[in-house]
Amino acid sequence: MSSVLSRYPQWQQRVIEAMKKPLFDIYYCPEVVEVFDQFGLLAGRVHGYFSYECSRSIEQESEFFAWMLDGELAIFCVDSEVLVNRLQLWERVMNEIIL
Repeated sequence: MSSVLSRYPQWQQRVIEAMKKPLFDIYYCPEVVEVFDQFGLLAGRVHGYFSYECSRSIEQESEFFAWMLDGELAIFCVDSEVLVNRLQLWERVMNEIIL
């Protein structure tokens, strides 16, 4: 497990729990999508219509990105390492990029 996660025990627990959960259904369409880092909420979108984002200073560099779908952890990345990926479409896209 990433050393970054050891500094954020709440996120570490969420990652551990998400790793035990199944992938989201290929046709799943979340109502709320939010992206977080160690400082909190970065951006979000509700019902595909209402978007919001938070501003940060340049000194506040993100150590990780956590994508939440309807309150459930879907993707968790530290640098270029994907620790959690519960999206089937993401997996397909990444496989096509690599191949």
